[in-house]
Amino acid sequence: MDEHYLSILEYYKITAQLADHTSFSASRERALALRPSAKEAVVRRRLQETTEAKALLSERSDITIGGAHDVRPAAEHAALDAVLQPEDLLDIHSTLVSGRRLRKLLLRLEDEYPLLAGIATRITPLSHISEEIERCLDEEGHVLDSASPELARIRRESAVARERLVNRLQEIVNSSRNAPFLQEHLVTERNGRYVIPLKVEHKGRIPGIAHDQSASGATLFIEPLSTVELNNRWHELQLAEEREAEEVSVRAREVGAAVGWSFVNEMLGIIGEQR
Repeated sequence: MDEHYLSILEYYKITAQLADHTSFSASRERALALRPSAKEAVVRRRLQETTEAKALLSERSDITIGGAHDVRPAAEHAALDAVLQPEDLLDIHSTLVSGRRLRKLLLRLEDEYPLLAGIATRITPLSHISEEIERCLDEEGHVLDSASPELARIRRESAVARERLVNRLQEIVNSSRNAPFLQEHLVTERNGRYVIPLKVEHKGRIPGIAHDQSASGATLFIEPLSTVELNNRWHELQLAEEREAEEVSVRAREVGAAVGWSFVNEMLGIIGEQR
């Protein structure tokens, strides 16, 4: 139908009102893009789909697509070899799970809602992708040890290195010989290094590297020379952990690219039809 006549009939006001009732970005796009058809078969099919959808929602008010996100931007970035952030991957995961849940439900109700079931068959489950994301990230987006054997090894060694470092520093602060020189008997952290608080007037009594000073100027936070190598080892393992986590992110990017923008676009469109 000619756009001019649609405007005269205020058709776009109707689609705008429909779009205002959507709760999902893809649904809104679908609503605004709707156009009448002059083909009888298409019109009949759309009416039947609407009838099925109304009946389904009246019978099954528990049906939801909660958890779905518009992940098209993330999928586009992945297709361009950009590294996806953990939150992007979690959104992809929850969207795939939501789509798979909807597909399973509609296929189970195929006898009652055949047209909706037919639409649902276009949702590809892609379970291997959501399972891979779940294996690599926890619910808050932190990279899990299970994401990589190398990452698990590095984290184990880092925990051991930190424990050795802290234990050695505890020995120093708990020593009665060092007690008069310390502001407090504690181990703290400055600039990514573990240090102890030395009274400024006793500077040099415990050989070490000064990393910071208190606001009052009364305390120096020093790294005892006897712990420099332990600190270095722990720091090296931290850097190695960051590098390996980045490698996991790169591999996750490849997983994200496997989703494919065209698939995500179609799947979100299908989900939008169900809204």
